[in-house]
Amino acid sequence: MKIASNKIKDILRFFRDELNDTYEKEELESIIAYCLEDFLNIKRAAISLSQERTVSESELLKFNFAIKDLKNHKPLQYVLGLADFYRLKFFVNEHVLIPRPETEELVHLIIQDNKLSAPSIIDIGAGSGCIPVALKKNIPAAIVSAIDISESALELAKRNAQKNEVDVYFFLKDILSPDENTEQQLFKYDIIVSNPPYICISEKEQMDKNVLDYEPHLALFVHDNDPLLFYKAICDFALKNLKVEGKIYFEINQSLASETKDLLESKGFKNVELIKDLSNNYRILRGNI
Repeated sequence: MKIASNKIKDILRFFRDELNDTYEKEELESIIAYCLEDFLNIKRAAISLSQERTVSESELLKFNFAIKDLKNHKPLQYVLGLADFYRLKFFVNEHVLIPRPETEELVHLIIQDNKLSAPSIIDIGAGSGCIPVALKKNIPAAIVSAIDISESALELAKRNAQKNEVDVYFFLKDILSPDENTEQQLFKYDIIVSNPPYICISEKEQMDKNVLDYEPHLALFVHDNDPLLFYKAICDFALKNLKVEGKIYFEINQSLASETKDLLESKGFKNVELIKDLSNNYRILRGNI
């Protein structure tokens, strides 16, 4: 099958015919709206008025490719190359995770806690850069840095900082392999934040195919025999690199909430608090030196 013509009405018909067995109706209509806005700059409210509009062959090709990818369960954000996060737009690709609503809640908490100050912040595991960029955008006086083990992720994060017109300092660094010389170059921080890999490999069976097939496993999974590996390393980094009264914020695995809280307390962090997300799951951990 192919799209009957270059008119919007036939593109919409083809979209629905090809994908109505793959997506629920409401989700599909939302996907269609995102594609029309991204490919043709047609807002959702104007779709019904654009039925007779004719698109170019190159524009039609974009829809054909998108439908093919969506039938294979490729996440819409990767199809478009863009994701929404905290009222900002971010480039995304196969080298970085798609920003999640739970991470928006983490960012919102940090902003609410620190919006009246000018903190120095470092994000560990920058990925797309959604956390450091959103923090700098909403706490303009902050000095924000971020590290990641992936050069490809850092390249994209830098593009996202430029796209959102903020200055963030990015460093290539493996938090699991501390480099004393590098650490000496990094100054002390008021805030350390991280959304590290925290899903146990044994939990793969419970995850959606579109996540497993397309998102980078390096940023998702840890071995079952040491699920808090990254939290231990980041806590040790924080003990050396946080200022007095400095704060630490984590996104966490809800099934390991108590264990992660115990870890922070055993490392000497004070006022350690588990915080529930909007789905009523323990998803955020906050503490201070």
